[in-house]
Amino acid sequence: MLLYSLKFAWWNVSLSPASNKAKPKGTSEIYADISGHIEHLLGDHLCDIVALCEVSEFDVNQFELFFSGSDYSVKNFSFKAGLTRFDTAVVYNHTRVEVDYLDPISRLVTGNIVKAGQILNVTEKINNKSFKLILCHWASRLRSDGVDKRNASATLVSDQVSKYILDDKDVIIMGDFNDNPYDESLLKHLRASRCHEMVRKYPNESLYNPFWRTLVSEERYTHLNAERKNFRSGTHKFKQVCGTYWHSYDQIIFSGSLLGKSDWHLNEKNTGIIDTDRFASLLYSRDSIIDHLPVVCELTKP
Repeated sequence: MLLYSLKFAWWNVSLSPASNKAKPKGTSEIYADISGHIEHLLGDHLCDIVALCEVSEFDVNQFELFFSGSDYSVKNFSFKAGLTRFDTAVVYNHTRVEVDYLDPISRLVTGNIVKAGQILNVTEKINNKSFKLILCHWASRLRSDGVDKRNASATLVSDQVSKYILDDKDVIIMGDFNDNPYDESLLKHLRASRCHEMVRKYPNESLYNPFWRTLVSEERYTHLNAERKNFRSGTHKFKQVCGTYWHSYDQIIFSGSLLGKSDWHLNEKNTGIIDTDRFASLLYSRDSIIDHLPVVCELTKP
């Protein structure tokens, strides 16, 4: 019998990309709508933390107004980094967890800042257990130097995670990586494997990525569903030339300790994409700015 659980969610809300050339998209109606969806994740999906990206300090202020006086707190992490900025924030249930900002993971490479991630310390209040949570929003695929920056980001995050693992810390990495699980940044540089046995045998050398499961649609084709228009199989729909429509850019990755070496365990049955009609409809609406589905994970303590 599971006695206790924690749920973490990640969502790219597409409000204010970090690029200086991108225009903010927020309006009073959009802020109310997105705030309502975040409240739905916290309340109906029982998420303890919802991390957001593509937000600015102004966007976060609007969320603070919405959640004022509730059980939910909002923290802004859209901090300046070189000529650009990080673009993240968290909304969390302060009756269940506390969230503290620790450090950025970044480096200046040939005059350009590589924003690899941001380290948070999350403490759940009943057992006083702490986790290291790393938020990532890696370089866009629309940039000519995107591949190099994503690979560099993965290496920087991997180096930091290795230090935590050797210090017996449980680590969770989540973000919009702008790469699929099989791409070089995640598979080779971050060493995020789909293989339970590999990670369980070598927990200090590999991370576990359950989001390999999201690469193929759960809807299997037969003559019975031949009229079906959508066979969702990822978190982001973007048509590639000689490629695919669906991509699993949004993922949550775990240190091997959470597969049997810790008091806490990943619960894969409640880990994946939140592709309910409520969120999926946002991707298909021409009036919506949303182009990513949220992802969620659950940790349990038996």
